[in-house]
Amino acid sequence: MVWGGVRHYTFSMNPPPDLARRDRAKPKQPLAASLSLLLILAAIPAVRAAPPETPVNQLLACRHIAADAARLRCFDRVSAAVAESAQRTARAMKEALNPQRTFGLSHATIVDREAAAAGVRVKSVATIDAHVVHIGQGPDGRAMVSLDNGQVWEQLVPDGTDLYAKPGDSVRITRGWLDSYWLEASSHHGFKVMRVR
Repeated sequence: MVWGGVRHYTFSMNPPPDLARRDRAKPKQPLAASLSLLLILAAIPAVRAAPPETPVNQLLACRHIAADAARLRCFDRVSAAVAESAQRTARAMKEALNPQRTFGLSHATIVDREAAAAGVRVKSVATIDAHVVHIGQGPDGRAMVSLDNGQVWEQLVPDGTDLYAKPGDSVRITRGWLDSYWLEASSHHGFKVMRVR
């Protein structure tokens, strides 16, 4: 519509008839259905985060059964499963640690095989940090370093290298190639070592 030389547009608050029909044709979801969907979605992470059912948890669950006969059946069933699992683990470890099969393997590889047979995942670290408790010397001149974590490391080659470290100083031991280890003091002096305890 043109009024006073200016074009004016008019808008209706009512939608066109074809849109009004489409809106009426859509069924409205009831509030209860929407709430149910929200509750289900909220429960999904909780279900995913539930701890696995371990034999210990199963045994503890048996304790809560009130009837004596049912509680005994529960204990018998779970303990039989635990015993069978222990026997399987023992057989796997015996096979993994068979001296004929481990001949020539490094100690670290044997430990890994033992852990795998027991169903344990070993986490490997590249370095450890500790503090010196005592530095001594063996009869052949190799340094012996006792640490506050209970470990004792021995210098591989008695070459006269001095750590310039005293009790209380920090040291770092780093894993190298072929099961070799390097001990370095905070003085930045170090040498190759092997663990003796």
